[in-house]
Amino acid sequence: MAAPPEKVVLTFNEPVGSSGLQIQVKSPAGVNVATGEPQVLDGTVTQPVGAMIETGRYQVDARVVSADGHPITVSTGFTVTHAGHPPDSPPGTQPVQPSNNNTVTIVAMCLVMLVVVALAVVIVRRRPARP
Repeated sequence: MAAPPEKVVLTFNEPVGSSGLQIQVKSPAGVNVATGEPQVLDGTVTQPVGAMIETGRYQVDARVVSADGHPITVSTGFTVTHAGHPPDSPPGTQPVQPSNNNTVTIVAMCLVMLVVVALAVVIVRRRPARP
């Protein structure tokens, strides 16, 4: 996609609950661009985001509760190299973006891999040592 993503998807290796769920997607200027309520389906959490009008690094901070009741905190990010337009821009005024279909896909895949690694570290550290 030549445009910034319309949603952030976090994938966990186990189901998570929808209660206590908090997700922020902060722009390079620190503005939370998360919009609406996140959706939970098993181990996948989808958070819609608004217009990403700034290029640069976006910070994703999430707090979810695992199926067994343990809180999980995840902090990661991604970089937007081609900003979108503000939602109130008149039609036809959006700048033409170069075609770069793989950038957002690669960023999204890196984000998912970082979340899975962070979750694995949390799970390994919380397991009690075997006698």
